[in-house]
Amino acid sequence: MDKILDREVAWRVFAWEFNRSTLHFSEGDERAPNYIITPTGVKCNRLFIVGVVTEVENIGKDNSLWRGRVADPTGVFTVYAGHYQPEAAIFLSELNIPAYVAVVGKARKFEPEDGSVYTSVRPEEINNADEKLRDRWVLDTAERTLERIKYIEDALSSGKSGNDLKEYLLVNGTNSVLADGAVKAIEHYKNLDKTISELKNAVIHAIEAVASDRETKVQNVEKREETITVEENAKPELKEPETGPKEIIAGIIDKLDTGKGISYSIVVETAHKAGIDPETVESGIKELMDEGRCYEPKIGVLRKV
Repeated sequence: MDKILDREVAWRVFAWEFNRSTLHFSEGDERAPNYIITPTGVKCNRLFIVGVVTEVENIGKDNSLWRGRVADPTGVFTVYAGHYQPEAAIFLSELNIPAYVAVVGKARKFEPEDGSVYTSVRPEEINNADEKLRDRWVLDTAERTLERIKYIEDALSSGKSGNDLKEYLLVNGTNSVLADGAVKAIEHYKNLDKTISELKNAVIHAIEAVASDRETKVQNVEKREETITVEENAKPELKEPETGPKEIIAGIIDKLDTGKGISYSIVVETAHKAGIDPETVESGIKELMDEGRCYEPKIGVLRKV
C-alpha cells in the first residue's frame, strides 16, 4: 500500500501563490520528498498547470537547458528542462510561441546568497493544450484555492497553533495533508492575513479574466452578425467597454497586430488618442501579458496571443 501512495499529488496552484512561497520542507532523509509550502498550506512536491508559453530561451551549452515562461491570469511560472527532462527540453526547443501548454512537474526552489527565494517547475510531462482547457484549469484552480483560503482564514481566526490548530482543522473537515501544511504556513509566513487577502483578489481577477475573454468572443460574433444588416453610412459609435481601459488596449493590439507584432509606442499612442494616459496603458499591457493574452517577442514589440 505504501508504494501505491508514494507518488505525490500534482496540486493546482496559481502562479501568484506559487511565486510567493518561501517555505521549504523535507520529511526524513535525503530520499524523502521535498516540499514547498504555499501560503494556503499546500505541501507542493508536484503541480499541474495550464497556461500560455510566452517566452522560451536556451540558457545552457549545446542546447542542454531550456527556460520557458508559462503565464496564467495571475502571474508567470518559470519552467526549466535539461538533460534529466529530455522530452520536455525538445518540446520547448521546438515550440512555436505563444502556445497553450499543460505541464505536470516538480516544484523547485533556488535561494541565492541574498536570502531571496525563487520557485520554478521541472516538467515531468508537457503537452499542447488549448484555450478551453486553460479556462477549465483556471476555474478549477480558483475553486480549490478559495477552499484553501477558507481553511486558512478559519485557522487564523481560531487563535490556535501547533498540534491544537491541526486537531482543530481536522475536526472541521480539513484533510490531514492540508491541515499539516496550514500549521506550517501560519508559523512561517508573516502578515499572512494580508497575503491571503491579496491572493483572494488575484483569484477573483483570474475568474474575471476568463469570463471577460468568453464575453468578448460572444460580442465579436454578435458584432459580425450585425454588420451584415448595418447600412454603409451607419457607423457605430466607439464606446469604452464596462471592463475598462485594459480591454480597450487589448482591442488595439488585436486590431493592429496583423501577425508580425505591433510597436509598443504605437499601442501607447493609439490608446492615448482613446483617452488613456501612458501610465494606465503600461499597467494594462502588463496585466494582459500576465494573463497570457499578449507577449513581447522582442523589446518594444507586442504580439497578440
